[in-house]
Amino acid sequence: MSRYSLLLLACALAVASCFVQTGVPLQKAPLAASVERAVAPSMMIEQSTEMVAAGAAAASTLIASSAGDFGGYTIPIIGLAVLAATIGILAGPVEE
Repeated sequence: MSRYSLLLLACALAVASCFVQTGVPLQKAPLAASVERAVAPSMMIEQSTEMVAAGAAAASTLIASSAGDFGGYTIPIIGLAVLAATIGILAGPVEE
């Protein structure tokens, strides 16, 4: 009976944790005494559009933007094969 009570308590805690909003502090944050406003920058370096275009072209090669990038569906297929093999190994022999 105590195992069922412990299981029921664990299930109740799991369900209750679903309704807790994460990232919210328990206490209200104190108000800031004074807020300083941002000022406009006094000096900026002007970049040419060629440098910006070259940087954007270099960055676009680092980001996978379609299924064909970086092997496409190779990793998910390998993952599913490993999962199927693990299930097959752990299932054991089937008695007839």
